[in-house]
Amino acid sequence: MQGQKILLAVMSGAALLSIAMPAAALQMSTPEGWYAEANIGTAHLSGVNYEGSTNNNGATYNLNLGYKIMPYAAIEAGYTKYKNSKIEIDGETLANVSHYSYDLSAKGILPVYDTGFELFAKLGAQHMRAKATAANSSITGDISASNQSTGPYYGIGGQFNVMSELGIVVQWQRAQGNNNTGTEDFFSVGVAFIFV
Repeated sequence: MQGQKILLAVMSGAALLSIAMPAAALQMSTPEGWYAEANIGTAHLSGVNYEGSTNNNGATYNLNLGYKIMPYAAIEAGYTKYKNSKIEIDGETLANVSHYSYDLSAKGILPVYDTGFELFAKLGAQHMRAKATAANSSITGDISASNQSTGPYYGIGGQFNVMSELGIVVQWQRAQGNNNTGTEDFFSVGVAFIFV
């Protein structure tokens, strides 16, 4: 008898939660639909096989356009322009290298109940380009070259929704390249504009 009462209470509670949770999720998270992000921060380039040393840290920006399908999932496309790096040997700059990437990812979202804060993780693919240009006209050959790679793209972060149309975003993203383009780790802060 006591067991039946407990079972009935648990089942009733589960039924109420299944009704209440979707409505709560809609109230505590960014509305479904289109959004755009602008992020700025610093990136670190690693895993390249350039001769000599490289100056590989610096200011980077990123633009994303996404569509939130439901409170817990979105799809997102982005463009990231990384800081140019320099190839140096014996203190002389031989080439300047421009790095940028395009990405497409799925975004899983975990709203933190009744706070306006969301945690998220991204997983997808990216295409990176690294274009080297000779630093002076006397250098020719392989220094002026363009390399590209396609590989995994992932990231984690959080978003605080200041209002239904605006959020503050902090995140880490990685574009996994090869030894010709390198791998870029990007730490950023930005704003999300939500089209409601």
